[in-house]
Amino acid sequence: MKKIGTLIIMICLLISCNENNNNIDLENESVIINKTLYNETITENYTITEATINDNFLTIKISSSGCDGNSWKAVLIDAKEILESYPIQRNIKLSLENNEACLAVFEQEFMFDISILKENYSEINLNLEGWNAQLNYN
Repeated sequence: MKKIGTLIIMICLLISCNENNNNIDLENESVIINKTLYNETITENYTITEATINDNFLTIKISSSGCDGNSWKAVLIDAKEILESYPIQRNIKLSLENNEACLAVFEQEFMFDISILKENYSEINLNLEGWNAQLNYN
């Protein structure tokens, strides 16, 4: 009788579970620090329309061609080098995976936790490839 009760409970739990993995949430992703990946990353399949830092988060808004932009995946990559200046500088790139074969243009925002880049410095400047100004992170 215990086995039947356990089985009924397990079935109820399975039925009540609703896992929705259709939308991949890249918000608050960290930075990948990898010189080789940085050097191999192309940035020609999108245009950066806005880049802002708020607290420990870098938000990048891009435009690119596609069907709706919902399948886009973005990764922020650091060059794994610190440029000696005051404040120090780091080079970063956005890598966009866009397999949509439509000609319409869409915008999408991606947010990244960049706290790992600060290390022990109180302030750094980020050089985001494709953006026309340094981003001050303090």
